[in-house]
Amino acid sequence: MRRSTLLRALALVAAVGLGATACTDAGGSKSTDAGADRTLVVESTPMPSFTENYNPFDGNSFISAQNARSLVFEPLFQFNTLKADQPPIPWLAKSFAWSDGNRTLTLALQSGINFSDGKPFTSEDVKFTFEMLKADPATNTGGAPLPSSIATPDATTVVLTFDSPQKANFIGIGNQLIVPEHIWSTISSPGNAVIKADQAIGTGPYLVDKFTAQNVTFKVNPAFREKPKVQHVSFPAYATNDAATLALNNGEIDLTGNNITNVQNTFVGKDPEHHHLFQATAPYFPASNTVSLMLNNKSTTSPALADPAVRRAISAGLNRRAYASQCETDYARPATSSGGLLLPADQAMVNPALANDLKPDADAAQVDALLGAAGWTKDGGGKWTRDGKTIKFTVIDPNSFSDYWCTAQAMAKDLNALGFDVSTNGAFDFNSWNTAITTGNYEAAVHWGQGGTPFQRLQYVLDPGMGAEAGQVAAGDFSKYDSPKVRDAVKAFQNAGDADAEKTALNTLQQIMSDDVPAVPVFYGAAWYEYNDTDFTGWPNENDPYINPSPNSQAYEYIILHLSPRD
Repeated sequence: MRRSTLLRALALVAAVGLGATACTDAGGSKSTDAGADRTLVVESTPMPSFTENYNPFDGNSFISAQNARSLVFEPLFQFNTLKADQPPIPWLAKSFAWSDGNRTLTLALQSGINFSDGKPFTSEDVKFTFEMLKADPATNTGGAPLPSSIATPDATTVVLTFDSPQKANFIGIGNQLIVPEHIWSTISSPGNAVIKADQAIGTGPYLVDKFTAQNVTFKVNPAFREKPKVQHVSFPAYATNDAATLALNNGEIDLTGNNITNVQNTFVGKDPEHHHLFQATAPYFPASNTVSLMLNNKSTTSPALADPAVRRAISAGLNRRAYASQCETDYARPATSSGGLLLPADQAMVNPALANDLKPDADAAQVDALLGAAGWTKDGGGKWTRDGKTIKFTVIDPNSFSDYWCTAQAMAKDLNALGFDVSTNGAFDFNSWNTAITTGNYEAAVHWGQGGTPFQRLQYVLDPGMGAEAGQVAAGDFSKYDSPKVRDAVKAFQNAGDADAEKTALNTLQQIMSDDVPAVPVFYGAAWYEYNDTDFTGWPNENDPYINPSPNSQAYEYIILHLSPRD
């Protein structure tokens, strides 16, 4: 359940969310006035309360967890991942060109853009941002490739030179949020600094208006290049998915991305004229990512996960169809290829040898064959053992992530019935769970995928270049998988001179994913998206799919700028 995209968050104390002020604007309650001054209410990530921090590089900050980053700090380009063939959408940059074997990227920036404090946005701010990513790796939460040199021939031109071809990673470059040098050059440890409202200076359409622990509101940035039609944006605090859903059903929220059981009756049926999903027919949501069971290959507390045979057996023991039906309520489809790509979006790129090779139901005979061949035997209690140790691990997912928690518990039950020794732990809020996974302090977790292209989806799971040493924050490769085969295949894709060479490298990455199973594909996660058009028009849907509406910062800015208040 990719509740929030690049990141999502939920918390544990339902009473706080149910008692919180449901939806507030600058005046303290959801606006009911007609006309342009209505407040847009966004529920991105349930949390019992907010801590004031607008650091876009800290995944646990308010502005990151609530997917509000791009309301203040903007990317170079926008990307509509619903349409793989759609060119990048110009944003802070208006065009780009690759040269020198895809090692040099020249960006032409928009002219006449100012930061919200009136200072001009220039090429020096882009240069500073990328140099900051190199100086403080904790800021590189999006895994942007880092240039070896940066030139700024003039105020609207940036030339990034890389040591290796990076065309395949252009989305990582284009999605990079740019911060003002004149503010951030004075901030020490920018990756984990606490940024208050007076430092939340960006090129984005909004400024922080008011902060409370239960609600944060934004107002229009008067320096923005084109005045938004939405004057105020409110982010209320809800402790759980259920609390947020109750407010949504009551018409108190305009935009969200929730996994709602029986969504047609629970949400749409409450007000069919105004309550909408991306599409009118099942599965109602587009597939957006491959949800996997991440397995920490370097776990010191669960050494059995270092064995590829164990990981393959875990995959064989999963009831994918049941998890998609019972826990995702048929809004997701069970994964069908062990290569890890997103289907049906990536169908044309699936390695033919791996098409439909994952069974929807558990295969006990395959589990027995894989573990028996690897030297595992069952003890008197029916548990697989080797050298006196069982295949013991814990799956962590916050128990308020209703669908992921359901899946984790069902997995544990299914695998234990086949001789594994699996437990679950739901005593996490988003921050502690996210920190455990990104720093490698976990054994297993149900987790969403990421990436706007087939290559990036595999890179996010496999590429050690996106990883980090235990205890350090990683941008990807949360399974701590490291193989020369992957490094070679990533390099081959990045150096590919044509589509055939790219396809060959992509097939290799899929085969590695299938053979070594650093993470287990489970189902194709839905791009959760619900909206209430009572007060605003201009929403993306199946008839106008101008952006992928699942919760993420860049998409939320793009959507909000397309909205208009009803008369």
